[in-house]
Formats: sequence, C-alpha cells, structure tokens
Amino acid sequence: MPESNKLFVCYIPGMDRRRVDEQQTPYVHGLLQDYPSCRLRTIPSTELTPTLLTGVGPGKNLIWQVSRKDVDPLTTIGKLLNLLPEGVTTTAQCFKHFIDNTYDLTAVPWWRRRQFNLHRMKYTRRETDPNCLNEIGGYSSILKELGPDESGYVFCKHFVDMEKGLSIFPRAGKRLDFVEFYGLDLYSHWHLDKIDKINDKLRYVDSFVERLHKRCRDAGVTMMLLVDHGQELIRESINIQKLIKNSGVPRDEYVYFCEVSAVRFWFKTERARTAITKLLQGVEHTALQTYQQMHDHGICFDDPRFGELYLFANHGHTFFPHDFYNPLANLFLGLTDRLLRPRLLNARHRGNHGHLPNHPAEEGYLVMGERDYDVTRETMEVTDFAPTVMSLLGRPPADHMNGAPAVIHAGPPARLSEPGA
Repeated sequence: MPESNKLFVCYIPGMDRRRVDEQQTPYVHGLLQDYPSCRLRTIPSTELTPTLLTGVGPGKNLIWQVSRKDVDPLTTIGKLLNLLPEGVTTTAQCFKHFIDNTYDLTAVPWWRRRQFNLHRMKYTRRETDPNCLNEIGGYSSILKELGPDESGYVFCKHFVDMEKGLSIFPRAGKRLDFVEFYGLDLYSHWHLDKIDKINDKLRYVDSFVERLHKRCRDAGVTMMLLVDHGQELIRESINIQKLIKNSGVPRDEYVYFCEVSAVRFWFKTERARTAITKLLQGVEHTALQTYQQMHDHGICFDDPRFGELYLFANHGHTFFPHDFYNPLANLFLGLTDRLLRPRLLNARHRGNHGHLPNHPAEEGYLVMGERDYDVTRETMEVTDFAPTVMSLLGRPPADHMNGAPAVIHAGPPARLSEPGA
C-alpha cells in the first residue's frame, strides 16, 4: 500500500444487507456486486465500535455494560432508600441525569445500580468527546496508533448531518477519516415496522453513499463502506422482570441487569441460582447461556463478574420493560428527538440487534470503494477490522490487536471507477 494512500471509512450501522437490492439501494447493491467485499461476523453486543477500533473484544476492552462489584453495608440513609418504591428512585435518578449528563443508567433501581461497575460507551459520549475513542480499556485504537494529525473520528446522528458532511468529507490532511453515520440505526429501532418510511431512508442513504463515493474518488481517497449489523423486526416482548419478581426468591439473593435483548444474572445463594436457572430454562423465545458458553460468541471473560448466566431473547423478541426504560425519560426523549417520536405512543423497540450472532440481523459487511484490493477470506471477525485498516495504511497492527487483515492492496494506486463500469 502506497504510504500516501488515504482511507475514508463510511460507517453505517443498521444498513441490513437483506434490504440492499436493485430497487431500493441500487448503488450499494452495485458496490457489493462489483467491488471487493466480505461479510462481517459480529459479537452479541450493541456496543461494537470499541472492538472495531481497538481490535480486542469486550473480554479485554471491558466495554460490556456492567460488572458486579462488592458494596459496603447499607447506611441508615441507604436502608431508607431501599424501602422506597423503585419508580420513585428511578424518577429521582432521571432528574439527576438532567443536571449531570455523565450520570448513567438512570432507569436502574438504586438497590441494583449501587452493585454495578459501569463499563459503557454510549453514543452520546463519543458524539461529544471523540477523544474517548483514542484508548479504550487500556488498549490504543487505530485513531491513537495513527495520531490526531493523520486520523479523525466524526459522529453524525441525524440524516441532515449526513447532508452537511458532503461539503466537508473527505477532509484534507487525514490519512484516515472514520465517520459514523448513526441515523439509520437509530431510526430503524423506532420505525422498522413502517416499511415505506424505512425504504425512504434506505433510498436516501444509498444516494448519499453514491455522492460520498464520488467525492472520495475525486479527492484521491479510497472509500470503505462498513456496516456491522442489520436489525430484525420485533414481533413480541417478554416481561422477564415480572417473572423474576414472581419467582419467590428474595431479591437480596441475586442481582440482574436487563438490556433490550439480553438479561444477565449474578447469584448470592445456591437457592437463588437453582430456582432462577430453572425459571429461565422455561422462558419461551429465549436462549440461556453460561459465561463460559459466551466464549463461543467472542465474549471471553474468565470469571462471572460481568454475568454468571445470560438469557438472550430470540430474534424478533425483546425484553420489556428493561433497564433503559423509565416513563419520564421516555417522555423526554420522545418530545426532544424527532427520531424517537414513536416511543411516545409505544416505548417498545420496533427493530433490534445485539442478540446471539446466529441470525442475518447480526451480520455486517465491508466493501472497498476501489477494485485494486483483494479480500483474504469470505467472512471477517469484528477484531479483524483494526488490523485491516492499519495494514491498508501501510502500518503494522499494534501487538494487542487480535485479528488479521481481511483486505489487502493488490495492484497499483487505486483507479477511479464507477459501480458497474
């Protein structure tokens, strides 16, 4: 790869490959047909960016929502708080969040929240502070490896941000531009049941990719289209919290954390472990995994501090209510963000991902915007992305990067070409 080569990563999570076709998305369909591409196998997480950028999974970078911590005995005030209804404490936490936006997991009841260490990287964090991506869990990302003079990350939440981006991308002087266009993913979570609206957005994104590709070619920059997952339409929700509360097991004998697609459990007594495990084994439309079994899915922890048991909803199903839902927060988000407006009428997700990776909704893809590249295998892992980028830019991958390059430069400096040409 020539040392002068520049790379623009157009990262569009949620652009499901199953919805890419000649009618709705002819340009991206043409890229997939005519240009070097490979599939991307993901891990069961909604936070894939840290693994993409560092080349190490959650077992190392620790971006895996929460872990259990040892807590001090309750003080008198703590005992009084413990007596309050959960709705009271979570509402108070939501008000605290309005004042301090660094306060996280406001919808988790206080008695559970105090038992967690937080290991999260919300999109709002990387939107306001891109420097948080330079080093994650003690591991340098491709952004830090290349340095701020040669690389940069930009987060675009709304579709209008994509349009504005066409006037500035690719940026001069950057060997690597990594730009996350998050709007389609967020929109799909709340509109996937409206096929006409989704198709309108897909057509717009397809047109955007075409225009961005042209700008990159005109600037002599190689564009890479990166999509790390799709989304599956939600058909039914499971009230796992009600089942747990009705199990008869005292709440001080276990801890749980409920995401949209998965619930994790820790047990303090053998009685709780036995009773709740038996309960979970009978929940329809779910799959139960131990933390050891999670190694098969790329989540490799050597102990159960991040969860002893995991219950995953099957694709097309979610858990509701979950630990990100609070009526007050739902009202605020629905009124202040037009992409989230549908949650005012129904707070359940319409589309989702982050389930076990055995379904097309969890499959992504990578496409090079020039033909002078070869893919080394049909399917790459999430941890292969970082070493691939480093290799394409003529730099050795960092020692900690677990994967291997999935794309190599195979010819002279990239030719300027059109899909189908």
